[in-house]
This record gives sequence, C-alpha cells and structure tokens, in this order.
Amino acid sequence: MTEEEQQWQQRFERAEGFRLEMLQTRRGVEFYYDFRKKNVQDVQKSRTKCQEDLRHANRDTTFPTLQRCYTKELMLNKELREKQKEYAESVPGVSEDMRQQTLAALNTLIDALTSMIEGTENAVFRSKEELIEAKKNLHTAYRTPTLLALLRMEADRTDTWIAHLMQRLFTMTQNTSLSPDAFAKASETMQCYEEAETEMQSIGNTNEFIKENGNMRATMQHLQHCAELLREAHTLQDVFEHPPVEPTEDRSMYSPRRRWSGQ
Repeated sequence: MTEEEQQWQQRFERAEGFRLEMLQTRRGVEFYYDFRKKNVQDVQKSRTKCQEDLRHANRDTTFPTLQRCYTKELMLNKELREKQKEYAESVPGVSEDMRQQTLAALNTLIDALTSMIEGTENAVFRSKEELIEAKKNLHTAYRTPTLLALLRMEADRTDTWIAHLMQRLFTMTQNTSLSPDAFAKASETMQCYEEAETEMQSIGNTNEFIKENGNMRATMQHLQHCAELLREAHTLQDVFEHPPVEPTEDRSMYSPRRRWSGQ
C-alpha cells in the first residue's frame, strides 16, 4: 500500500459512522453553543453591573463589592466548564485519548474554580492584591491549559469533519458522469481540503494558547474557502445535469391573423 493509499485508508476509518453520530448529537451540540453564547452575555451583564456598583462604593465597601463581583463571575465560569464537560463527553469525531485529556483538564479547572468560590465567599482573601494574585494563578495554572485542551479537541473533531468531506469528494470524483468543469473544480476542492487537513493536524503542537488559537482561526477561514469551492463544484454538476432551457420566442405576434385582428 502506497503512502497516499494509507492516508486515504486513515481518512475512511476516521470518517466511518461520523455522519450518523453527528446527526444523533446535533441537538445537544446546538444546545451547548446556545448555552455558551448566553453565558458570554451573562458575564458581560455581570461585569457592567459590577462596574456600576464599584463606582458607587466607598472605601469600606469597595473590596467586599469586588469579592462579590468576582464570585459571580467565577460561578458563571464554573457553569460554562460544567457544560463544556458534558459537550466533551458526547461530541462525535474525537479520539478517546483526546476526549480523556480534555475531560481531565476540565475536571481540574472545575475543582480550582470551586476552591476559589469558597475562598471568596469565606473571606479568605484579605486585600485586592491577594485577590488579583489568586486570579492570575488560576488563569496560568488551570484556565490556560484547559483552553488549550479544548482547542486541541476541536481541532481533532474538525479533522474528522474534513475526512468526512474528503470521503464524499472522493466518491464524487469517481462518478463517471461528472462533467469536466465539475471534475476540475472538485479536484481543486480536494487540494484545498488536503492543505487544511495538514494545517489542522499541526494545531496544538505547542503550549502557546494565543498562537495556537490564531492558527485555528486561520485554518477555519481556509476551510470556509474550501466549502465555497465545494458548492461551486456541485453547482457546475447540477448545471451540467440540468442545463437551463433557452426561452422560446413567441412569434405569434408576427402572425398575419393577429395583426389583422388588432386593427
């Protein structure tokens, strides 16, 4: 088996059953994204209210207000991580190793958030500086590794999605009734997905979240371009199979009978 044949074999194995699993879990995935969107909105509302409360606070109430605001944000973040845990447990197209790594990172972060919430509620932190230092430690030691784990899981899932699309493209190009224009566009699309696949498989190779997140965004933009090419290929084939009908000119207006009846 050649290297290219091995690559296709791996894609077929990765894509096997993906479409069915994706359809079965679609509502759960949509619910997760809706929850995440609302969570972001809730955090923004909480921050806006806290800013207003802090403007009206005096020297004695500023720190208690700050603790209360931070506790609320920690609780919202914990709710999000718990929902992400449910998502990671069931989302299709992810390898078991990647799933377990993501779940482990989420569990560790959830435990850390729980400890921080208890600390703010029980007045463990005595000053604004202590609270800021604890917040920094939480972000560096727990939140950033979790964000990186989630990013790697999404890259793994997207890689399965690419394999699924490439499998469909492979079947499409084997169609002997494919028009020359559609075949050329399908081949261009295949090349586009192969490039995106290579990019996606390299995401998460470092521990620099900001850099890897930027790479993920760039690859997703690349995939949008591939999707446009795929639509063009389908359109070309559809036009080939169902060519537009030329409008027939109505020549009845030139009929002598019509000209005469109109006088």
